Amino acid sequence: MKEFFAPPGGFLITLFGRRRIVLAVFLSVIGAGAAYLLMATPKYESVAQLIVRFGDRSVPELSRSPTFEMTPSDRHEIVAAHAAMLNSHDMAKATIDILGINALYPDIIENPPTRWTPMDEAVKRFLSNLAVGVGTTDNIITVSFLHPDKQLAHDIVQQLIEVYIAQQTLIYQNSQSGFISAETKDARSRLALTQSALEQFKDKWNITDYDQEVADLLKQRGDVDNSLRTAQGNLQLAQSRQGQIGGLIKHVPVTQPETAGGEKYRSVDDAESRLADLRAKQSQMLATYSPSSAAMASLNAAIRTTEAEAKARRSEVNGRSASNPNVVYQNLQTDLLRNSADAGAYAEPVRILSGQLKAIDDRLSDLRQNRGTFNNLIREQQIAESTYRSLSTQYEDARIKDGLNHQRISPATIISQPTLPYKTAKPRKLITAIGSLIGGAILAVGMALIVEWRDDRFTTAEQVVRVLDVPVLAIISMRARPTTPSLLTSGETH
Repeated sequence: MKEFFAPPGGFLITLFGRRRIVLAVFLSVIGAGAAYLLMATPKYESVAQLIVRFGDRSVPELSRSPTFEMTPSDRHEIVAAHAAMLNSHDMAKATIDILGINALYPDIIENPPTRWTPMDEAVKRFLSNLAVGVGTTDNIITVSFLHPDKQLAHDIVQQLIEVYIAQQTLIYQNSQSGFISAETKDARSRLALTQSALEQFKDKWNITDYDQEVADLLKQRGDVDNSLRTAQGNLQLAQSRQGQIGGLIKHVPVTQPETAGGEKYRSVDDAESRLADLRAKQSQMLATYSPSSAAMASLNAAIRTTEAEAKARRSEVNGRSASNPNVVYQNLQTDLLRNSADAGAYAEPVRILSGQLKAIDDRLSDLRQNRGTFNNLIREQQIAESTYRSLSTQYEDARIKDGLNHQRISPATIISQPTLPYKTAKPRKLITAIGSLIGGAILAVGMALIVEWRDDRFTTAEQVVRVLDVPVLAIISMRARPTTPSLLTSGETH
């Protein structure tokens, strides 16, 4: 093989030198394209478009739970899933079953395949003529189908979409609606039982709001305790004063004698004056007389008589006169009575407050002892309520979905009905002709260049100069000379 050299002039020389190959390849491609156009079965194309809805516009996906914004990738995956369903084997088979193989592909029935069933062949041909396109940035699905019969092309696309919507209904159908309904009823019964148990417990222990009642009782206990301490202090003070006054009053006389004076005490004073005179006289006479003398005996007898008289006079006066009440005793008695009354008054609040404090402590003790039971009942009631709320929401969603399914509502909605074609879509004559011309020219030129590259002979002077590096002195062209019949007959050649 020689090194290929193809300057513009050499390229044209090469093509001209290989003109037979170029023409043969070019005409072969043109002929193949013409044969395809003549032999291909004309087919009509019916096109329809669907739109897939998402989020709160998606039907029948209804949910009361918080929604989350989907990313473009998530949206594209969902649309691709719907497109894959349209392009699936089951969709094709269901459509063929409805329309019939005889109507769609009678040639398959006339000449059934030997390696598989007529349905498999029909599905294979169906899928080869079906095109499902998905946009890269939108949620629109384009469905197109090719068939020699333009009416059947329209009917096939229409039937395929109906089968797809029916399949969507089956997919979104909630087969657990009966189970959820039964579970919802059980949850409602459990909730009623827990609520009844909680209400009975509250009625038994007179509880409305547990935490609030405990807080109120603690605050009330603090107030009662302060009041009790104040009442106990007042009671102790009153009792202490009562004891002190009681001790003092024992040493104070109830009455006080009246002071001697006036006419009723004159006889006593006279008797005592005479007695005093006699005793003074006795003292004087003792200095002169002996105690046993008659004068002294007479004086002593007079003294004794005067003493008896004074004593009698004093007794008589005391018996006749009344004593005065003692003011100090009366004041102490008044204070004692007042403090006794105060002590009695303070004792009653102490008793009442002590009872209230005990009742509060007993109530707090009961609440503390039953706190665990109350919390368990509250927790069970909350769990039952949460379960019932969740199940009731799911049941409502399932009920709505069932209604939507009965109405054959799908997330995908037709935005463009299948078209009824008015001209053939395949074969595309103009595109095929242009493609044959361009393809034939490219293949012809390529084949000529390959043959020239594999040929080790020199065809141009430039190749000789380039490869051998010697000058070309002359170029001799070989041209065919016409031969005469005589020479051909004699077998001579030039």
